[in-house]
Amino acid sequence: MHILYAVTTCSDAAYGKLFGNVKVKPAFQSQKYHRLLIEGLAKNAEVDVIANPPVNREVLQEPFVSLPDETEGGAAYHYIPVFRNPILKAAAVGLGTFLKTFSMAGKNSAVVVDCLNRVTALSAMLAARLRGRPCVGIVTDLPDLLPGSRVSKKLANAVIRRCTHYVFLTEAMNGCLNKTGRPYVILEGHADITMAEKVPSLEKKRHPRVCLYAGGVSRQYGLETLVKGFQLADLPDTELHIYGPGDYTEDLQNLGDPRIHYGGMLLSSRIVEKEQEATLLVNPRPTQEEYVKYSFPSKTMEYMASGTPVLTTVLPGMPREYHPYVYLIENESAQGIGEMLRKVLAQSDEALFERGKEARDFILQKKNNVLQAEKILAMLR
Repeated sequence: MHILYAVTTCSDAAYGKLFGNVKVKPAFQSQKYHRLLIEGLAKNAEVDVIANPPVNREVLQEPFVSLPDETEGGAAYHYIPVFRNPILKAAAVGLGTFLKTFSMAGKNSAVVVDCLNRVTALSAMLAARLRGRPCVGIVTDLPDLLPGSRVSKKLANAVIRRCTHYVFLTEAMNGCLNKTGRPYVILEGHADITMAEKVPSLEKKRHPRVCLYAGGVSRQYGLETLVKGFQLADLPDTELHIYGPGDYTEDLQNLGDPRIHYGGMLLSSRIVEKEQEATLLVNPRPTQEEYVKYSFPSKTMEYMASGTPVLTTVLPGMPREYHPYVYLIENESAQGIGEMLRKVLAQSDEALFERGKEARDFILQKKNNVLQAEKILAMLR
């Protein structure tokens, strides 16, 4: 089977060169999500990536940049030229994606698009329809619940309606978006199979102990509540380390609490190292918001694959099969989080390490990116 994967992304090597020294790294979570799925698909199919590099005007100083085609992770990357001028950029992305998809879509091809990459997805979807090829729409958020103009939301929803197959994060998404009963698979995410090579050990752990959060640093994601809960827990010889972008970063840096460290944005490889050095990884995302039942944070799988134990809220989009492998926050207040931090960290380093190892074994054996990608290929077959 031949997969044409049209998306705003680039190879990991190109991402490191473009953004390694940039303070705010664009499309950070999206880059990892698609890179892992592309590599998973490439294990059992021929994959050509029609790539629109995630370059914005803040990063790109030149009027124009063109990356050479390359191969990484078993997939071939074909880059769309990037212009600094937003009108020229949109035109180049739309026309370039359409022409490449149309010319490369053969008899055994299927097109995969990220429906939230509106211009890229629309162009590739139209090319797929004209060539009579299936188009798989990946939907990682409901457009109507995202910030943005009415026009952008309508465009994303129009792309979703015209796909022939779907990849959803949760069953709730399918009920909301797939009114015609088209083929779909639920992939809450995918763990990096190469993490099997990064073996965790007690010797890697930092002292004092570290509780770590990596992801969107926003009040919406419960970061302020986490900080207050950590302070209430008053844990001896324990620090809280936070990495990522968001609207809470300035407040974090002004806290004046020597036990709480904000480390900015790091490349994915460095974040993995930090996760394996930590004692506990925390996801405090509140569960009462409407969008939560349609989402599954990719950090949960990344956390589990590191081998460090995970403390998380009881996310409605998290399948119950995950529950035995993580520590669950039932009370999402600052007091509740503080109590769970004290309870979990009252255990020995050895007991915590064993819990993390069990979670790692589960996620790498049952939810790795190769197995998850195979579900998409099976749907297409």
